[in-house]
Amino acid sequence: MAPLTLATDAIDAVIFDAGGVLLLPDAHLGQALFAGLGNDEALSAWPDAWYRAYYAAMRFLDQADPTGQPSARRAMAEAVGVAPDRIEAGVSVMDQVAAAPWTAVDGAVQALRDLSDAGYKLAVVSDSNGTIAQELERLGICSVDDSDITRVGAVVDSHLAGVEKPNPAIFRIALDALGIEADRSLYVGDTVRFDVAGAQAAGMHAVHLDPFSFCTGPGNQGHSHITGLLELTSWLVR
Repeated sequence: MAPLTLATDAIDAVIFDAGGVLLLPDAHLGQALFAGLGNDEALSAWPDAWYRAYYAAMRFLDQADPTGQPSARRAMAEAVGVAPDRIEAGVSVMDQVAAAPWTAVDGAVQALRDLSDAGYKLAVVSDSNGTIAQELERLGICSVDDSDITRVGAVVDSHLAGVEKPNPAIFRIALDALGIEADRSLYVGDTVRFDVAGAQAAGMHAVHLDPFSFCTGPGNQGHSHITGLLELTSWLVR
């Protein structure tokens, strides 16, 4: 995977995707629901099996039809070990967990705090359902209003903005809110198709958060990768 090579003094702002970067589907809820499918082998490896399956599904989205969200649910069910004859029940479980409140990624709260303290401007750009700002605030990750947690300049939710990734316009909303030029910003996302490609089309630098190193092979070396948020802050915060 391509390492982080960009000079840190070239970056004034860090903009984050939400799902897969700051938030993840609730592994404990997934475990409880999957217990009803009798998937004991996968459950014994929880929550690592759950997280690995999530990022495997994101890799599937990078390679599949861009309208394939139901297929991504299927890919996650398969990756978590649901038997072929129970795959539809597995997809239903994935739908239930995706619709429930998500949980904070380990280190997300500290990462945003460290970046803010280091002087970086921050924002979030997410394809969501109109509630991502409230979810981030509920979990204490960041807020545009609450001074008791890390402040960000904008939380851009596709449902409210009327435009989705990878359209460069959604990234420009955040850049305008921060008053930052695209080439002075870094976007962190968990997909190539929607996050990396979209941010680069907007003129931003992009980093692919890929904890299980799924992004390999020809055509995947044109952008930097990290395996976690600590790697990001260790690079940016000196």
